[in-house]
Amino acid sequence: MGRVERGSNQMRGGHTSDGGVRIVSYLLWVGMGIACPVSPVPCPEVRAEELKIGYVDMAKVFDGYYRTKAFDAQLETLGKQKETELKNRMEHLRKLRQSLELLSDQAREAREREIEEKSDELQRFRTMTTRDLRREREKVAGQVFKEIEQGITDYANANGLTLILDRRSLLYGQPGRDVSDDVLNLLNSRSTTKQP
Repeated sequence: MGRVERGSNQMRGGHTSDGGVRIVSYLLWVGMGIACPVSPVPCPEVRAEELKIGYVDMAKVFDGYYRTKAFDAQLETLGKQKETELKNRMEHLRKLRQSLELLSDQAREAREREIEEKSDELQRFRTMTTRDLRREREKVAGQVFKEIEQGITDYANANGLTLILDRRSLLYGQPGRDVSDDVLNLLNSRSTTKQP
């Protein structure tokens, strides 16, 4: 197969950097019955017009989902608590440094070691807090995406859709095929978390 360029997608030997377009093309190809004649095994005949396709704007659904908003609020509260603790530790360290001037040489050396230890401890706390908050955000986002994927599957099954695509992998989609609002309404109606 020759080289075809379209935007940033390049095709060589049938492989594209945009798997979604390749999958849809394949499904339409199979759906129109083009692939079946070469197969020794009879395959069910599916016509392209029988495919019921929709698409979802995942960012819109993720941002509009009540559980996302509730988790964001929880993470923000946790982040503020950690920030307050960090400020308190920094203030304690600042006071220790200020008290150095008033101490004798021997006491000053002991205080400098304490300040160094507290400074290292502060840096570790900062690093651990950042890491822990990032991990918690990733964990929560993973949970929310699983719920969204299940909601999309349930919506597709209930409405007879053959295929639901992510809007980001589409070059064009008719506005009437966008099921984002319907999926979001389904998810929010099931959510135990209500609108914030």
